[in-house]
Amino acid sequence: MKKRTIAVIIALASMALVGILIIQVYWMHNAYKLQAELFDNSVNVTLKSVVNRMFDEKSMNADNMYVCSPDCDHRTKQILEAIKPIRLDSLMREEFTGMEITKEFTWGVFDPESGIFYAGEQGDLKKEILKSGHRVSLSCLYRTEQLLLGVYFPKESKILLLRLVPWIILSIFFLITLVLAFSYMIFLFKKQKKLSELKSDFVNNMTHELKTPISTISLASEMLLNPSNNFLDEKTRKYAKMIFDENQRMQQQVDQVLQMAVLEEGSFKLDFANVDVHKLIYNCINRFELLVNSLGGYIRFDKNAAEHFITTDQVHLQNIICNLLDNAIKYSVGKPEILISTKNIEDDIIISVKDKGPGISLSDQKLIFDKLYRIPKGNLHDVKGFGLGLYYVKTMIESLRGEVRVHSEPGIGSTFEIQLPVNLIVQANGKQY
Repeated sequence: MKKRTIAVIIALASMALVGILIIQVYWMHNAYKLQAELFDNSVNVTLKSVVNRMFDEKSMNADNMYVCSPDCDHRTKQILEAIKPIRLDSLMREEFTGMEITKEFTWGVFDPESGIFYAGEQGDLKKEILKSGHRVSLSCLYRTEQLLLGVYFPKESKILLLRLVPWIILSIFFLITLVLAFSYMIFLFKKQKKLSELKSDFVNNMTHELKTPISTISLASEMLLNPSNNFLDEKTRKYAKMIFDENQRMQQQVDQVLQMAVLEEGSFKLDFANVDVHKLIYNCINRFELLVNSLGGYIRFDKNAAEHFITTDQVHLQNIICNLLDNAIKYSVGKPEILISTKNIEDDIIISVKDKGPGISLSDQKLIFDKLYRIPKGNLHDVKGFGLGLYYVKTMIESLRGEVRVHSEPGIGSTFEIQLPVNLIVQANGKQY
C-alpha cells in the first residue's frame, strides 16, 4: 500500500474519531438540557401541589397563624395570614422530599412588579429568586394583588450533572477504549507495513541476485545448443534444451516478481504513443502460435474495431495481452481454442480473449485480480505460476485509464475483456485526461 493511501486512511479515521467525540459532546449537552427540563417540570408540579394543598386546608390552628412584628403594615399582615409562611415552608420540604428533589433551596413570596418580598428564606439571594424560572402564582390564596412563590436551587447544576454521571463515565470509558484501540491499530499497521517493506526488499534483493546466475546458465545452455557444437550427442543436447527451457521459465518468474515490486512502489513510468492495437495483437499471437499449434489448437483473431489506433503504452499493453493469452493457453482443457476479438463502443476499444477452459466460479471471479491469488485446487498444481499475472493486468489497465472484466461459467470457459479509451489526452508530465 502506498504511503499516500496510508496517510489518507489515518486522516479519515482520525476525522471519524473527532466526529464521534463532537457528536458525543453534542448528545451529552442535549441530555443535560433534557435533565434541566425534567427538573423544571418536577419543581413546577411540586409548587402547584403545595399551593393546592394550602388552598384545601381550612383549619386555622394557632401554630399556623403568623404573628406580625410591630413595624409591619396592615397589608403585609393580611398577606402573611393568607399564605401562612411556616406551613408553606413545611409543605415545600415535604413535597420536594416526596418528589426526590433536593432540600437545599431558598424561597420567597414576592410581587413581580415591585420586586418586594413578603415572606420566605431568601437571604442574600433575592435577585436569583426573582430570575428563577421555578415560580407559581398565589392568586388562589391572596387575590388582592398578584403574588408569586419563587424557588431557587443554589446547587441545581450540580444536581443535574450528578444525574448524568453514570452516562458520562460510560461515554468517557468507551471513548478512551476507542482511542486506545485506534492507536493500537495504527501501531500494528505501521509495524506490518515495516515488515512488508522488509519482506519486499528481501524478495527484490534475492531476485536481483538470481538474475546473474540465470543469465550465466542461459548463456551456457545457448552455447551448448549452438549447431556448431558437433561433439555433443543427442542425449546431451536434450538435457541442454531442458536446462535452457527451464531457465527461461525461471527468468520469466523473476521478471514478474521484479515487475510487481515496481507496481507496488508506483515508480513505473508510462510511455504514451499512438499504437496500432491490431498489430500489437498479431505480435502476441506470433509469440504463442508455435506453442498452440504444437498442442493441436489454434488462435483466431476477429478484427471488428474500425478505430484501432489508440494512445497508450505499447510495452505494457503488449504485456497485458500476452498475459491473457498465456493464461488462456495454460488453463485450456485439451486442445487450446482461443478467440481474440476487437470492437468499438462509443469512444472506446474493447479487446476480448476467449478460451474454452474449465471456467471460473462467481466467488473466484471477485478475487482473481488480487495479488498472489490462485484458484484453489487442493494439492493439485498442474498449472504453474505465482498468481501475479492478472494483478499486473488490472493494475496496468487502470493506470492506462481502462477497465478489465471477466465473464465466465464453470465448464464453459472464460472471456477477459479490456476496455480502453481510443483518444486519451496526455500532457507532457504524463497525466491522463
